[in-house]
Amino acid sequence: MSRAALLFAASLLGSAVLARAEPAAVPAAPPPPLDPAQVLAAFAPGPGREETATACGQCHAPSLITGKHLDSEAWAQLVDQMISRGAPVEDKDYDTIVDYLTRNYGPAKG
Repeated sequence: MSRAALLFAASLLGSAVLARAEPAAVPAAPPPPLDPAQVLAAFAPGPGREETATACGQCHAPSLITGKHLDSEAWAQLVDQMISRGAPVEDKDYDTIVDYLTRNYGPAKG
């Protein structure tokens, strides 16, 4: 095989390898910050609304919270989990938030 033929075959092989290579993963852009007024408006009125919107709405769309229907124990566990991940819940607001979530987004009445 001539040198030119070998170079041509090598370039074809290289092209085939590159064509099959997976594209480099591009990290996803962080979501835009949520508008606090819109977050607050999405929660049911009542005692604990502001504390809950502040604690949860910094990271989550309100629909993620308002779409759940958990009992008090399950809400407390979820709030504990979020606190362990950095949710800004002050000790004085903990019961207020869990009570608010249970009262407004508790188990569906059937």
